[in-house]
Amino acid sequence: MDVSALGMALKRVKLKKNKEVNDRSAPMMKAGLEKKDLDQYYKDVQDTYVESWEPLLTAKGLTFRTAYVPMQKKEAEAMVKAYEAHEKLSEEEKKGKHYAKFYAMLLKDPVFSKMQETLQKQIDECLNLFKCDKVFVKGSSRSAKDAVIDLQNMTADFESRCQNVKKQKGEGGKCDLNSGVVSLLGAGKDAMSGTSAQYFLQLFVRSERIYQDMRLALQMKDFKSGWAIREWIDVDIGMEFRGFVYRRKFCALCQYDYLVKVEHLQDSKTRQDIISTIEKFYANSVAPALHREESPFQNYIADFAIDTTGKCWIIELNPYQESTDGAMFSWATEKQLLSTEPLNFRYQSVPQNATVALGKKWRKLLNSTLKRINAEA
Repeated sequence: MDVSALGMALKRVKLKKNKEVNDRSAPMMKAGLEKKDLDQYYKDVQDTYVESWEPLLTAKGLTFRTAYVPMQKKEAEAMVKAYEAHEKLSEEEKKGKHYAKFYAMLLKDPVFSKMQETLQKQIDECLNLFKCDKVFVKGSSRSAKDAVIDLQNMTADFESRCQNVKKQKGEGGKCDLNSGVVSLLGAGKDAMSGTSAQYFLQLFVRSERIYQDMRLALQMKDFKSGWAIREWIDVDIGMEFRGFVYRRKFCALCQYDYLVKVEHLQDSKTRQDIISTIEKFYANSVAPALHREESPFQNYIADFAIDTTGKCWIIELNPYQESTDGAMFSWATEKQLLSTEPLNFRYQSVPQNATVALGKKWRKLLNSTLKRINAEA
């Protein structure tokens, strides 16, 4: 990428000395793939870009209404460069007024500032068209959910949720670990919504997931990427599920937020109702929309949701690849289960050890918040 206003601005950012930066240049796939396998991997990824499947489902009211802002290659390159500069900042420089200064420098690049302007215009149009008070913006492949941990509004919401749990338990009550993780996941999910292009771009610049996806898109023979602006629908933690479809057969389904024990899933009738609802939704609506003779959708991983009104949705499709999180299933030992019928359903009956499974920042926030709140009188 040519030296531009962005490059010159980034040179002026005060960087922390002698900090090693992880090399994340490799695509997220198994090493040693032959060219034909690499081509198939790229195809699987692009087939599950939201632009590929969303129009088929939205036409039937099966997924959230969506609008697109196509991305040029130079914009993806600007995002990659911005993330790499962000990674060189000290933890202090990633906060408050220091981060605001860093982001202001990014906007000195005409490519970056135009991207924000275009995205904001489309967001405003969507808010008006969808008749909603906020939207969710993601890349063609994935969201920036890994980056919300750095947002003050997210941490404040998390603390408020924990305080509410404690109050509901009465005098002497505590916010237990499982309730804390549910609160953390809920606050993180809600922090993915907003009305400002600047809010979302600041998330994207912080997101390793977006960075990886941009690099992968730039490696493909035919560059294709963009931003998807989606209608925001409220879905409770414990009402999202990951489904595995192989050769157009619905083979496996499990709780999406698999670190937590969700109370309503402990009831066998409730579980059966949910399974039946999703199976019927898939068989009667999703499969007919996606499985046309000419469509590429043979193997994929579908994320389902049942919203607070009881309506079932497809959130997104993901590649049927080991690079996609298997959730409560193991790619290493359960491939046969993930590729054969009848449908196998899993849920958590015991909370998992989130203090180990969560990333370092998330773990630190969880532990420190619970310790402080539960110590209060």
